[in-house]
Amino acid sequence: MTGPMGIERRSIQQDTSRGGDVTMPVSKLVLPRAAVLTAVGLAVALVAIGPWLELGGAFAGTATRPVVLTITTEPATLDAQAVNDRHSRVVSGNIFETLLDRDRTGRLVPLLAESYEAVNPTTWRFRLRRGVTFHNGEPFNAEVAAYSVNRIIDRNYRTTRGSYTVGIAGARVVDEYTVEVLTSGVNATLPVQMTSLPMVPPRASQQRDFAWRPVGTGPYRFLGWVRGREMRIAINDNYWGPKPTIREVVVRIIPDKQTELLALRAGEVDVVLDLLPEQIQLAPKHVSHPAPEYSYIAFNTHKREMADPRVRIAMNLAVDKERLARTIYQGHARPNMSQHLSPGMVGFNPNLRPFPYDPARARQLLAEAGFPQGFAVVLNTPIGRYLKGEETSEYVAQQLAQVGIQARVQLHEWTAYQNLGRIPGDRPGAFDLKYGWNSNEWFDGSRIIAHITCRGTSSKICDPRIDELMTRANGTVDQRARDEMYQQVWQILNENPYSIYLLQQNLIYGLSARIQWRNRLDDEVRIADMRLVR
Repeated sequence: MTGPMGIERRSIQQDTSRGGDVTMPVSKLVLPRAAVLTAVGLAVALVAIGPWLELGGAFAGTATRPVVLTITTEPATLDAQAVNDRHSRVVSGNIFETLLDRDRTGRLVPLLAESYEAVNPTTWRFRLRRGVTFHNGEPFNAEVAAYSVNRIIDRNYRTTRGSYTVGIAGARVVDEYTVEVLTSGVNATLPVQMTSLPMVPPRASQQRDFAWRPVGTGPYRFLGWVRGREMRIAINDNYWGPKPTIREVVVRIIPDKQTELLALRAGEVDVVLDLLPEQIQLAPKHVSHPAPEYSYIAFNTHKREMADPRVRIAMNLAVDKERLARTIYQGHARPNMSQHLSPGMVGFNPNLRPFPYDPARARQLLAEAGFPQGFAVVLNTPIGRYLKGEETSEYVAQQLAQVGIQARVQLHEWTAYQNLGRIPGDRPGAFDLKYGWNSNEWFDGSRIIAHITCRGTSSKICDPRIDELMTRANGTVDQRARDEMYQQVWQILNENPYSIYLLQQNLIYGLSARIQWRNRLDDEVRIADMRLVR
């Protein structure tokens, strides 16, 4: 069986008794070829998108039909404080708002807070916008802001946003429209953290159905969710800010990338996230731009075979990242600089370069570390979550095999992948290797803390030097000192790698002819930024 981009998969077997995990053996990589749609092929394939055509057909050609976006994996929840994955944010990011935000160039700007200041080293004061209400009529004020902060840091509240709230100790009301956020020590990143902490209504958020009936203050309000099919949002006519021009939006779940493209070409879909590189020429319009998204394969350094840094350096040397970017991504990516930062970000180390492709040196290091014959590991990857994620995992597995490391690629449904991936490295069931993308929408070295510190929620490495530097860097407001310490962190993480450092990814969007949109640097999909072309 041959998968997308010519990657041959000998067998794929789904074990529903294990939550839908899929085991995929290492297979032969066939270099990609451009996708070709013939007139006959298009006609046949249109049958496959019948359900989507039927749903949207009544609106076809009219100016009032909803704007339709597609995602490939369904969110587990729309409680914006519970998760932060991109596909949930396509909906929740238009419903909920934060105290501070970034504009499309990445500059920090006020949102629900009109201003803020550091009162002392552990207290930040925010003066809130007046006249804001939630979609259900609950007022927004300091009590609500304090409740929202305290809710997400509560130990009994389950969230995957834990890395976004490190160092936040709580919040308290000063007066009706002034709230103070308290930190456990000096915290220079607190304003940036507040761009990732959604405000939620106390009454609605305590209802059991809040996860699938979200209520926010944003420019769009929730309409409905048909599981496995679509979610709908509509303009909030009582919005406190500038009114969007698009009145209704459907976010449709289409797991198959070819079906997404065909729906886009048929005019049934307006925005496709993560258009495949080989589909670009077939889309009515597209946008491709470098993003603060860094792909990697994280090591479990608690596993005996990967405890020695020489093994992990060898695994970095075994992978040809230039070829990966050139073939599978067709030039819409580039090897990252062995760090999850780019020039201009706080902590970027200009002295680091991508690990070169050197399989001979990799084999030598493996032998020196006591593994001349290599070893076997499992490489865990989510299904449909990351652009070319499955193909990239296969590619890396093939490359590792060339130096004696047998990596079996195992695919997981997204929710299972998230849960299993957080099992600590020294406990049963912990991943050996994990493919993922690290999104640095903070443009700051602190963003990686959960992945590289001893007690990080996504970490499977423990180096006291890194913990000390991250603590010191996060505990000073001296930006030059922070920059230097984060640079030191990444120097250590090149000598003692926490992952195979792969690519800085482009984000590729497919657009219908009627959509005008300039995307943001932080990869937030804000419907209010879109316009319909008449």
